[in-house]
Formats: sequence, C-alpha cells, structure tokens
Amino acid sequence: MDRTFDYAQKILLAVEFAAAPQRLPDMPAGYSVFKRMSIPEVMQAFDDTQSWFVQLLAGRKFHHVLEEHMGYWERRVPAGKQCFVHYAIGADDVITGAFERLKRSAGEFVVLGIYHVEPQCSAYPFGFPRGTTPSHWTLGETYPRTDASIFWFNFFPQQPHLFAKTFAVWVTFQTSQLRERGECNLLVAADGKGRHLANGVDDFAQVNLNRFTSLAGYFASAHAAGRNTFTADAEYLWYGMLLRNV
Repeated sequence: MDRTFDYAQKILLAVEFAAAPQRLPDMPAGYSVFKRMSIPEVMQAFDDTQSWFVQLLAGRKFHHVLEEHMGYWERRVPAGKQCFVHYAIGADDVITGAFERLKRSAGEFVVLGIYHVEPQCSAYPFGFPRGTTPSHWTLGETYPRTDASIFWFNFFPQQPHLFAKTFAVWVTFQTSQLRERGECNLLVAADGKGRHLANGVDDFAQVNLNRFTSLAGYFASAHAAGRNTFTADAEYLWYGMLLRNV
C-alpha cells in the first residue's frame, strides 16, 4: 500500500456539457476524463444486473433516488450533448496554473474549481482513479482498476452538518464486506474564494469521488448504505453522477 500520498496536492475539477469532451492541455500525469451515464442507462443497468426479487423489493426506491438526486444533472444537460468531468491532481502551483489558464475559457465549463483532499473521509486516496488498492476484509487481495470499474461522483452544496453527514455515509461504505464494492475515494472540499466558478449550477462546497468494482457492486453497496444514511435524510443535499472513465 502506498503511504507516500501527498495530501498537500490540489484537485482540479471541471464539468463540461458537450457532444464530445475536449482534452485539456498541459495537465499533470493524473489527468482523467469521465463520461456521465444517463438515468435511463443506469435504470437499464439496474434491471440487467439485479434479480427479479431485488427489483421488486428495492427498484421503486432506487428509481426515486435516481430522479431526486441524480436528476439534478439530467435536467441540466442540453439536448444533443453529454456530461463529462475532467479530473487532475498535482502540486498546488501546477493545479493553480491549469485553473488560471482554463478560466479564460470558463464559459465552456459548468463547474471549474480547485479542491483539496479531506483525509478523514478519503479511503486509499492514492488509488483514485486508476491505481490498485488493498482489500481490508480479505487481506492480501487487491482491487485494480478494470474495464468494469464504475465511478460515482457526488456534488454537495453548502449545508448544515455537511462533513458529519458525509462522514457517516463514508463509514457505512467502508464496513461493506461485499466482494464487489467501493474500492477507493477522495472527498474534496472547495479551496476558497477565487478558486471556483459555477455556471448555472450550485457552488459545490464538497465533492466525493468514488471508484466501485462494477455497477453491480455499486448497486449492492448503495442499497446497503442507504438503509440508514443518505437516502433517509431529506435535508441531505447531494447530486450524484455515475460515470465511466473515457
């Protein structure tokens, strides 16, 4: 396990609505682009991967969560376009330089911001998005990124008790002993005034960037965690995306 991860690094996030993603120039080695899955795609994947019994038991509640929390992005993507998220991690001067360059074309991005890692709520952050992480329930086994890997990004507006609520969800996910589950994540917080731009969406104070083994692993983990935490709290505002790395 890599214990040399530098928490002083900064994160650049940019959300783009476009027919195809642009490739941002002069990005550090950790640069990645993700494409958001539409709600119909997610619902079809749920039906394809879950048993008839699970669909009957949890399908209606899951569809409600999709519409309420993931519909935020669905309703904002213009017709004929897709939603992409650009991610880069690096030293403060590198990320700040990239942010300042991109600000000049900020109209192309719905969100453009610099964030920093919250260590208390980040599991194996060195593994995100493409690294290998350990299995803390099956010692000696590891989770590499694969073609089946799925990414779940949650965007949080500022709200009371935000960190505490997110911490409770994070703990619940980390106790999962499912074979396919959340493998690593970065919880990142906005890095201050002047380092974040929003165009027609909320100012997101916090974003949780997660990698799951597979879509089936995400569905099972979210169902288990949602019994007691985020789906039961109507005042907990989060706007999620399920994405694939492109």
